[in-house]
Amino acid sequence: MSSGPLLELASVTKRFGSIVVADSLSLILRGGDAVGIVGPNGAGKTSLFALISGDLSPNSGEVRFEGRPVTRLDPAARCRLGIARTYQVPRSFEHMTVFENVLVAAHRGAGLRGGEATDLAASVLEETHLHEEANWPASRLSLLQRKRLELARALGTGPRLLLLDEVAAGLTEPEVAGLVQVVEGIRARGIGVIWVEHVVRALVGLVDRLICLAGGRFIGDGEPLAVLATPAVKEVFLGTSYGEGNSS
Repeated sequence: MSSGPLLELASVTKRFGSIVVADSLSLILRGGDAVGIVGPNGAGKTSLFALISGDLSPNSGEVRFEGRPVTRLDPAARCRLGIARTYQVPRSFEHMTVFENVLVAAHRGAGLRGGEATDLAASVLEETHLHEEANWPASRLSLLQRKRLELARALGTGPRLLLLDEVAAGLTEPEVAGLVQVVEGIRARGIGVIWVEHVVRALVGLVDRLICLAGGRFIGDGEPLAVLATPAVKEVFLGTSYGEGNSS
């Protein structure tokens, strides 16, 4: 684990006209940390990921990765430095095999060639339990397998920081539990994880820290169950608590 911060957001603000999706957000994450992000629809969660990955540029503030300012770098450059993300709707290459999808990530994201790229792709497919489907076309996969491939493609870039966007959405409880185990293994390798998720139960047992985002602001930050119990966070979730079965 790195002694210095892996990721830093310093007063990051993003506006679309009069709409503020990130209101002077500040965050520090260290290698191996696991942070969960929850909040209502429209809270700014996906925009936050876009600001970290480079899909959006802030109006003000700074993004730093391993102590280096990356605010002006595009997504490809940030990926090569070690920032990888998944998307709510999987973006696999449907005409390619599962293995080829991850191999592309190893080539383009991690900059590997030949045996090194092949070894990384094979290792990632083992880690995400997709090795038996390696030669399947991506178009043949079930929802769970597509979610795992989206995760595998991100891991194929060789990240130091992994941004997970709603990877548990639409899955059954056993499928969510299996996915959590995979993420636990990823985190054990020292990779920092920030997980945006509506399925709150997926986060509670995994993350060290839970942040609630609403209206572009952090309104709760700390130990997961303590954050979920705060009045401000309960209000955001319309009065339903985690213990009452809330999954959003």
